[in-house]
Amino acid sequence: MLRRTLQKFIPTYASLPLLLCGLGLMGSFGFAKLLQRMFAFEYIDITIGLDAYFVFNEGWVLVYAEAFIFWLVTFVITARQSPAAAARLATADVLSKVICLLFFVFFPTTNVRPELEGGGLFNFGMWLVYSLDTPTNLFPSTHCSIAWMGARLMLKEVKWKHKWLVGIGAFGFCLLIFASTLFTKQHVILDVVGGVAVAEIGMLLTHITKLNKKTEQLNERFMKTKLSKWL
Repeated sequence: MLRRTLQKFIPTYASLPLLLCGLGLMGSFGFAKLLQRMFAFEYIDITIGLDAYFVFNEGWVLVYAEAFIFWLVTFVITARQSPAAAARLATADVLSKVICLLFFVFFPTTNVRPELEGGGLFNFGMWLVYSLDTPTNLFPSTHCSIAWMGARLMLKEVKWKHKWLVGIGAFGFCLLIFASTLFTKQHVILDVVGGVAVAEIGMLLTHITKLNKKTEQLNERFMKTKLSKWL
């Protein structure tokens, strides 16, 4: 019953690619955090002068949190277009996460977060974000990378009737997500630039290497297994 309901939104052929995207994020982010707990990393602060113009504002935590919904919506819309589109999405996303992991380990960065004062819902939201996410794994910003890739591939893979309207909406919200990472002091400007660059590199490598064909073949084999009936 639940699977039939989910299939209306996520076709079976899109299940494994979307799962790979989730595992890629958890693997790159979580593995780097684990290494940082095990070893003494020397962190670099890449804050630049322009970052001072983005004054901390706890209200932006709402946009920051809504980014997770944006990721899910754009990735699902892209993946449900066809098995080939789902494979391209998964390949580009996983490649970008591998690059992120390399930076997290070999170019670890940090920043200085403001002291949270006062109460209120937004301040509580910021406290929750700061508590769950230490100021590491910042460059490149996965928050920005996933948002950019989701918008780019959604527009590339989907034939929209009014594509320019969808583009304005998608990339407009992308810019809001970028701003939210800066106004919440979760990231600095170079993190955002790095996030966009990593997304573009992931998509470019997918096109050049044709690794998406391997992902597509893997998905075809997976579709023949009993496990695919449960996802």
